[in-house]
Amino acid sequence: MQQNTHTAADAIIGEGFELLEVIDHKDIKHFIRREIMDNQGWGLLGKMYQGMGLLLFGFILIKAFAPVWRSGNWEMIGWMGWGILFCISGLIIIHELLHYFAYLLVGARKLSFGMNLKKFMFYVQADKQILNYNRFKVVALAPVVVVGIICIAGGFLFFEQALYYFFLTIFAIHSLFCMGDLGMLCFFENRKEDDIYTFDVKDIGKTYFYKKLPLNP
Repeated sequence: MQQNTHTAADAIIGEGFELLEVIDHKDIKHFIRREIMDNQGWGLLGKMYQGMGLLLFGFILIKAFAPVWRSGNWEMIGWMGWGILFCISGLIIIHELLHYFAYLLVGARKLSFGMNLKKFMFYVQADKQILNYNRFKVVALAPVVVVGIICIAGGFLFFEQALYYFFLTIFAIHSLFCMGDLGMLCFFENRKEDDIYTFDVKDIGKTYFYKKLPLNP
């Protein structure tokens, strides 16, 4: 069965490619941890982004508690709570929609949404749509860039107001959402010498990575 699956995948991408890896969507977290481990590009950036997000969350939490200690004002803490609630509800939808529209932007079709509630995983898959590194980069980075810009702009616009805590809470927690996206990019970056292409096969819940073989002289 495994050989038949790979043969079908080979038929999707055509001749002149070599299979590098197949990921079962159920095991994607292990794959991401492995690729991020020693990566000094996207992996390091992701760790720094996460670290900054956690530090920011700690900073605004302390800052939000100051009015509580001084005057019993819980408004800032309340807006942080709304931010957390938004992150585990609406932000998940927005994050995946940004991936969806980024796929459309790079020309991919046959899109669908998937999730694994036990592992709290949500994703968009592009069935049998072949993407190279540059196109996949647009898809992976869309939520990082768009949500980041909106949250930073909101933080500046509502500086020292209640909504300041709402936007910065979202920015901080969203950094945790993005490690999977950056981890997928690490696969390409860890093999810079290869011209890598990837696609999903929805029916079997797998993602394939192929490298383009050099043309015979």
